[in-house]
Amino acid sequence: MGKFKVLVPEALGEEGLKILRESPDVEFDVKTGLSKPDLHKILGLYDAIITRSGTTMDKEAIECGKRLKVIARAGVGVDNVDLQEASRRGIVVINAPTGNTLAAAEQTMALMLALVRKTPQGFFSLRAGEWDRKRFTGRQLNGKKALVIGMGRIGMQVALRCRAFGMEVVGFDPYVSDKKMADAGIQKTDDLPGALSLADVTTVHVPVTKETHCVINEKMIRAMKPGSYIVNCARGGIVDEEACAMALKEGRLAGAAFDVFTQEPPSADNPLFDGEIADKVVLTPHLGATTVEAQTELARIAVTNMLAALRGEPYEHAVNLPFMEQQLSDIQKNYLRLARKMGILAGRLTENDGPPDKCRVMLRGDALVWDDLPGGALRPFTIAVIKGLLEVALGPEVNYMVAPILAQERGISVEEGSGESKAYRNLIEVEVTAQNAVATLTGTITEEGRQHIVKMNDYWVDFVPHGNLLIFQNHDRPGVIGKIGKLLGDASVNIANFNLGRRESSGLALAVMQIDAPVSDDLLAQMRKDGDMLWAATVKLNGETGK
Repeated sequence: MGKFKVLVPEALGEEGLKILRESPDVEFDVKTGLSKPDLHKILGLYDAIITRSGTTMDKEAIECGKRLKVIARAGVGVDNVDLQEASRRGIVVINAPTGNTLAAAEQTMALMLALVRKTPQGFFSLRAGEWDRKRFTGRQLNGKKALVIGMGRIGMQVALRCRAFGMEVVGFDPYVSDKKMADAGIQKTDDLPGALSLADVTTVHVPVTKETHCVINEKMIRAMKPGSYIVNCARGGIVDEEACAMALKEGRLAGAAFDVFTQEPPSADNPLFDGEIADKVVLTPHLGATTVEAQTELARIAVTNMLAALRGEPYEHAVNLPFMEQQLSDIQKNYLRLARKMGILAGRLTENDGPPDKCRVMLRGDALVWDDLPGGALRPFTIAVIKGLLEVALGPEVNYMVAPILAQERGISVEEGSGESKAYRNLIEVEVTAQNAVATLTGTITEEGRQHIVKMNDYWVDFVPHGNLLIFQNHDRPGVIGKIGKLLGDASVNIANFNLGRRESSGLALAVMQIDAPVSDDLLAQMRKDGDMLWAATVKLNGETGK
């Protein structure tokens, strides 16, 4: 096997370059300052690229990177990467979310202190030969109320530092539990306008998404406490810059500090540059991660995980993978495989009745449910069901990255629920609706670690989802199974296992046969005709069955 080829198109921390130099299985090229056409021209030569914010990996660039397996970002945001297109092509996108946590938190506190004490304005006044102390009378943080919007890694560190300054801290984050905030001594609020009306200082620490774009808009700024301050060291576009500038002009806000801007670098006509509010703003050129320590750590994290991904080793911080399989326990990995097979089974049972339009997954038991997922995220087992379902029509190349995207594009509504399991320790229940049919499956894993389907279409059955399966529904009367067995025998197809589910008073039965060889289309048609079947389907399932 040849060496992995890595492109470094921007300045990278020395620690990252050192790791690359010391990796015997890697060849890397540092080519900074490439134009977009020149970048596109050479991308096809590389297995991975490690960027910062100055290299745009949009759809066009990704299409040029025919060999790309990994796009790494030596930073937190991945605004410059088309995640959907990368996911479609099975390219892992990695960032370094923990590398600048302390640097960003400290920058936030630096701006907060500079803002309330008017430090930059005092400096420039002194440089101009003035000595006007009264003009720069500031405020203390001690005893004030801080509102931290976004209680992730950086937001939590900011909150802890605000507490150290003697501030009362309120946190707003719908996706963080009350307990986590309470354990840190932070009061949680679900009422953002109400919290804004009481806070002396508001600081934001959320990514830019459809939900958070301009979350601090004109309406929210009007709700803010008169004479309060706002700090944005997160991402440009979270705070409406024009509305903020107007509030400063009108005296509704006492000050604002921005390290990030909607457009970077900001244009000369940015409303925050208005000379009328110069004494009320502190502006810096996106310095949140610009420390020696942060740049070293960002480079180390990004390069280390990029190389692990290339080598097929465990890695972290893949932003377009819906979950990291290596972080699952052995029992969870087994349920992941079972969930995929249940999706395949449901797809095969409904494939002749039109495309699926709804998939409902119910997860029961402690092994299948946990609480630290971001809002709206699906659990791995639900994604595995979707992957299996889509494999029926699209083939096994459907990956976990792209499965939810494809389901959305194909109009498949996905619902997920969770609850307790009574009959079994853990259960996965799947319901797939097509235009003219519904398939339901219930699966579990035994104490010995063996996968089982225990219920199908309201029939209690019990079979191991593995190998060649013949599934059919028939009239429950003598001789039917004998006919089917004879047809299989005449075709030299051996029956390895047989499971039958019956429902009282229905006159129907559902059977699952595990057979040693696949059934031809002609034989299946003959069985449907001569075996008194209502319907029949064949499924081939590979992969582990458990112990």
